[in-house]
Amino acid sequence: MSARPRILCVDDRQDSLLVRKLLLEQFGCDVLVAADAPSCLIAATRGEADLVVIDYHLAGEAMGDDLAKDIRACSPELPLIMLTGDPAIPEAAKASVDAVLIKGVSNPSDLLATIQELLPNATLRQPRSRVKP
Repeated sequence: MSARPRILCVDDRQDSLLVRKLLLEQFGCDVLVAADAPSCLIAATRGEADLVVIDYHLAGEAMGDDLAKDIRACSPELPLIMLTGDPAIPEAAKASVDAVLIKGVSNPSDLLATIQELLPNATLRQPRSRVKP
C-alpha cells in the first residue's frame, strides 16, 4: 500500500458515491467508485484498492454482506467497512466486514479513524475544523 490509500466505494446511489468520494479525497485518499456489486468485485480482486467501503443495501436484491463474502473469498486480507443507513443490519452482516459505521450516527471523523485503524501505514489528513461565527 502506498502512503496515500486507495479506497474503493460501492453504492447504488450516485449521490452517495459522490459525497463519499469528495469526503475521502479531503482525507487524502485516492478514491475509486463502483455502482454495483459486480464492478466492485472486479476492482477489489484486481488489487486496485487498499480498503473497500460497502453500502449494505445495494440495487435489486444485492446485499453488502454478500458482496463482502465474495470479496473475502478472493482477497481475504482486504479490509472492509460497511457504511449504511440501516441501524438494524443482521449480526451476520456485521461479521462479514471489519467495521460497521451507521450513517447519521457516525460522522466523518469516525470514518477517518476507522480507515486509519485498518490501514495504519496510510497517511491521512484530518478534516478541517469549522470556524464558529
